[in-house]
Amino acid sequence: FLSAKKLDPSTEIPFAKEIDFATLDDGLTKPLYSSMTNSGDELHISADQVISTEEKDTALIKSAILKIFSDSGFNVFLSSDTALLNKGKKNLIFSKNVILKTDNKMKITAPEIFTSLDQTLIKADGPVKGLFGSSNIEAGQLDIFRENKSSNLVISFTKGVKVVYNPS
Repeated sequence: FLSAKKLDPSTEIPFAKEIDFATLDDGLTKPLYSSMTNSGDELHISADQVISTEEKDTALIKSAILKIFSDSGFNVFLSSDTALLNKGKKNLIFSKNVILKTDNKMKITAPEIFTSLDQTLIKADGPVKGLFGSSNIEAGQLDIFRENKSSNLVISFTKGVKVVYNPS
């Protein structure tokens, strides 16, 4: 996450700087994070608060929201009450009331969803439940990834998949 420090506008241009989680005793409110994955997808993370933890390079995020925007127009939105960010491993693990949505095709819940910050990779170990298109779906695992820069996003439900089609 980046935070803007207060600078004298007459002498310096204000740039955001990288945060050392160990210095977040009281937390950081309303932080924003933006980057590009190695697959070329835009990544935006926002939160209500980031708080340091006992683990090195790990912070607790309250009310985390992740948005992934791909060139193909397939956008992914993830939200949860809490998440753990590990800077060293470059990942974010969403937990408590996790919801994954895409533009109009999918709305999924899972107890925990893992996402990478340097590549386009989302992984949920089930139970995964929700809507996919006009169907109800349940599965033991969900993977969303991009194999390379030119490929489309792959959505893979595995491990005991149950689909109930709802004609509409």
